[in-house]
Amino acid sequence: MEKRTVTILCSGFGLGLYIPGLLAAQRLKEKNISARVEVFENLMSKDKRDNIKKSRKAYHGNFALAQMSARMPMDIRQSIDSQLVDQLLESWLEEKKQDFIILSGHWLYVLEEYRKKNAPAAINAEILYVDCDLPPSWKSLKQYFPDYHKDYREIWLYDFENMKLQYQIPVSKSEPIPFHQRSERFIIHGGGWGMGTYRTKIPELRSRGLSLDIVAYEPQEASEGSPRDRYFMVDPDWCAWNKNRKGSHEFPPISEIIYSRPPLFFNKEEYHDLFDVTGQDRAIIGKPGAGTMMDSLASATPLIMLDPFGEHEKKNTQLWEHLGFGITYENWEKAAFSMDILESLHKNLLVGRKATVDYTEDYKNKNGLV
Repeated sequence: MEKRTVTILCSGFGLGLYIPGLLAAQRLKEKNISARVEVFENLMSKDKRDNIKKSRKAYHGNFALAQMSARMPMDIRQSIDSQLVDQLLESWLEEKKQDFIILSGHWLYVLEEYRKKNAPAAINAEILYVDCDLPPSWKSLKQYFPDYHKDYREIWLYDFENMKLQYQIPVSKSEPIPFHQRSERFIIHGGGWGMGTYRTKIPELRSRGLSLDIVAYEPQEASEGSPRDRYFMVDPDWCAWNKNRKGSHEFPPISEIIYSRPPLFFNKEEYHDLFDVTGQDRAIIGKPGAGTMMDSLASATPLIMLDPFGEHEKKNTQLWEHLGFGITYENWEKAAFSMDILESLHKNLLVGRKATVDYTEDYKNKNGLV
C-alpha cells in the first residue's frame, strides 16, 4: 500500500496557527506517519508578505489597533497570487495528496480549488480549531463563505459549550516538573507577535520582587531589565513562511539575550525551545492565545491571563479559569500574588492533561494510517 502523507495547512500570520501545526506534524512523524507543513503566506506576493511584517510591528506597539483589526473582516482572496496557487495545486495533483489538516481559514479557498481539480477523486480534509471560538481567519471566511464547513470534518481541541477539554497536541515526552522543584521565575510575553498589555505589568511585578523571563520583540527591549530578569528573543531574521536548509518549516530559533556576548539563536526539531523555559517557571503571564494554552497544559504551568485578543481569546480565558488552569491577572493581584493559588492551578493541570486524548493518535487511528 502506498504511504500517505498528511498535509498540515498553517499560517505564519501569528504563531498560534503555526506552532500547533508543526507540533502535530512532529507527533505524526514519531508515529511513523509522513507529514508535511505548508504555510499560507507562501501563496502571497512578496509585497503582501512585507505588509504582514509591518502590521506585526504596528500591533506590537499598539494593542488597541490590533484588536480593532481583528474585528474587521478581510477577504483574503485579494492577497492570493494565483500563479503560486496553481504551482502548489499541480504539485499536490502529481503527488496525489488527499489527507489534510487545516488550521487557518485562509486555506479553504485553495482547498476548494484543489477539490475541483482533483475530482472525481475525494479529499480527506479536517478542520482543527485550536481556540474556544473562531479566530479572525475563520471569522473572515465565514463572512464570505458562510457554509464553508459543509464538506469538512470539524474538530475542536476544547468543548467550550460543555466547558471541558477534548484533545491536546503533546509537546514533549517529558513529564511536567513539580511545582516546588521549579525556579521561582515567571515567563511573560505577548504571544507570537508580542501583543497585549504584558509590558505594562512588568514594573509592578518587579516591585513585588518577582524574577521574570521576558520575551523581547525588539533588541532594545532587552536593555531595560533589572538584574533578576532574563530576556529571550526570536531571531529577528527568522520568518515563519521561510523554510530551512532542509526545505522544511521550523520552530522559531531563540536565544537568551546577554549583552556580554552575541545572541546564539538555535532551535530543535521536536518542539519550540521556549517551552523548556515555560516548563521550569512557576507561571506564564500573558494573553490566552492558542499556543500559550497548549504550553500551559502540556507543561502544567498555570496561566496568569492578561487582556484577551478578540472574542476567541476571551472564551479561552473563561475556559481556563473555569477548569482551574489559570487566573486573571486582576484576580491574582487581589489575592496578593499568591503562590499557593498557582500551586493549586498546577495540580489541576496535572490532572487535566492526563484526561485528554492525543489528537495525533486519534487522527492516525480514525484515518487508518500506518
